[in-house]
Amino acid sequence: MALVAAFANAVSSICQRLGVEDAPPGNGPSLGLVRHMIQRPIWILGFAIMALGYAAQSVALHLGALNEVQPLMVSELVILVFILWLWFSTPLRARDLAAALATALGLGLFLSISAPSVGTRVPSNALWLAVGLTVSVVVGALVLLGTRGPAWWRALLLGAGASVGFALLAAITKSMTNLLVAGWSPLLTSWQLYALCAIGLGSFIVMQSAFQVGPFAASQSTLILMNPLVSIAIGHVLYGENLRGGPLHTSLEGLAMAVMVIGALGLSTSSLVAKVHEDATATHLLKGRGRYARRRQREP
Repeated sequence: MALVAAFANAVSSICQRLGVEDAPPGNGPSLGLVRHMIQRPIWILGFAIMALGYAAQSVALHLGALNEVQPLMVSELVILVFILWLWFSTPLRARDLAAALATALGLGLFLSISAPSVGTRVPSNALWLAVGLTVSVVVGALVLLGTRGPAWWRALLLGAGASVGFALLAAITKSMTNLLVAGWSPLLTSWQLYALCAIGLGSFIVMQSAFQVGPFAASQSTLILMNPLVSIAIGHVLYGENLRGGPLHTSLEGLAMAVMVIGALGLSTSSLVAKVHEDATATHLLKGRGRYARRRQREP
């Protein structure tokens, strides 16, 4: 289910980019752009796929551990690269292929070596409060530091802040799914639902700010890579989730994680990934490519 969620996120990012392909220039984040998007079926499809992806991630979090599900979400980058190659006939450079293989290899080795365990602890409200306050302070500090400095530095810090917020969001989602099993009434009267809305909205706003203030590669790097690391820590504190210990296994886990991080950084900074999110509607990577574009060209 985590891989389904990662696949859905990759497809959603492409559909939503296609949805603004012929948006009037200079719209930016405005009501005019929103009106344009909701009139495009491909954008609506992308939004629906994104919602299905979150549902799949929620199921994965309910069945598994944070330290297992959240690292698997990094595979979104690898899936995106191969969709661009297979569906849009985008030339795949040796660098991109090597980075994708390194990401997949590092992720697979990390999960097989670390043998993530599902925690049995039920976190108390006091523990939730402590973790929530800690995360809020960290996110606030990153956002504050991200208000100054060069564009790449601001995008890097704001992306990190959003990623930390999304890690807490995943932990709350896991808790919320446990309540949902008991019925809608316990969910609607719980703090988790309302915290989910507040933290999700706040993290989304910080993420959008990261995209706007600097290079996409900088914000994407921290968005993708901070989340699994923070999620592993939160899962350990809240749910008692653990990785396989011992000097040998810990060293191998660190090595596998380093390979994954290097590969993911290579993909995040690649023009292949960055240009999917290119703001210039006339020059972005998907312009005129793929079966969707060919069908659009045949329309009267």
